[in-house]
Amino acid sequence: MRRLAILLLTELKAWRHDPISALGGFIPPVFILLAFGLLFGGRLTFKVAVLNQDGGQYGALLRQAFDEVLSPFGTPYYDVVELPQEQAWEAYHAHRIDGIWVLPQDFSERLEAGERPSVDMYFSNYNDDRAKNHRIYSAEILWHFYGEIGLPGPPLDLAESYPRSDMIDWFPVIAVGVALLSFMLGGMINAFMLTRKEQVSRVVLEFGLAPRSLAWVLLPKVLLAVVMGLATGTGLLAIVYLWLGVWPGPYLWAVWLVAGLVILFWVPPTLLFGMRAQYFAGAIATILTGLTVFFIGGGLSLVRYSRDAVPWFSWLFPNTYAVDPLRDLVLFRTWPADWWPTLSILAAFAALSMAAGLGLAARRLRRLG
Repeated sequence: MRRLAILLLTELKAWRHDPISALGGFIPPVFILLAFGLLFGGRLTFKVAVLNQDGGQYGALLRQAFDEVLSPFGTPYYDVVELPQEQAWEAYHAHRIDGIWVLPQDFSERLEAGERPSVDMYFSNYNDDRAKNHRIYSAEILWHFYGEIGLPGPPLDLAESYPRSDMIDWFPVIAVGVALLSFMLGGMINAFMLTRKEQVSRVVLEFGLAPRSLAWVLLPKVLLAVVMGLATGTGLLAIVYLWLGVWPGPYLWAVWLVAGLVILFWVPPTLLFGMRAQYFAGAIATILTGLTVFFIGGGLSLVRYSRDAVPWFSWLFPNTYAVDPLRDLVLFRTWPADWWPTLSILAAFAALSMAAGLGLAARRLRRLG
């Protein structure tokens, strides 16, 4: 224990000479969080114009339905802009609004006569997902309108039930993925910083001829890397809390447990890499590795609900298994249904990486010694 304490103190002194490296696991995820926040964090409504040419009462009621039909997040699907007809068409063709509803002059008349009225809808279909949303939103508004005027509804009826009391947008889902990236990068960058060739040679040179295994010499590096990874990831979770108001609360220890096992998987390969790579080039390669795993390991999607779409090689990394359970803990403060299977898988990944990685790194230290 005394030798371990001496080594730990030595690693702490080495870390103090270059503390800015600790931010390598914090700064890139913060910029990624800001980028996705700008893309997905805004109000997800479509701007449309409603040209009400109807001479009766039902056109005004249909216009009112635009404000009354709300998304599960409490905002209208459509943000109706009040524009004269000529300006509305000009804005539509200039792509300043997403669509136009045209209510014809005989809209109320046909309804009162029991005939099927017509509504002309003009929507931008530049993106297939946006075009799909237009069809869904317009159907909900028409269903609501038919119910308000007391007439039989359209051919389809709408019935919804949700397993959770709360509903979240895509940006919080992505934010937790970015937090996992911060946990991972925080451990990797610090492990790399503490294993530069010149530093490794200076710290462990006297152990090169030791008869015992040198794997234990690397434990202080692993410990510091895990602590710094947990610190940077928790710091990013704090930013997510200030931005979105989501926090794991009493489940924070479970978040640390999952994230710590992920960090333990990535630290040994980084130790090996740090013994060979140049400092700045290696740091960039480490960050790029983390970003790649973030994108292929479910950082932008829900793995549970799209397993067939997840590339097969993504399952070779623990992040793919950990990201959705972390979302349960952070976004809903509930235990994941797959909590124990996930822990078993992550522990197996960590144990395999530690055994193989520390063994190979110890052999490398022996050569350096």
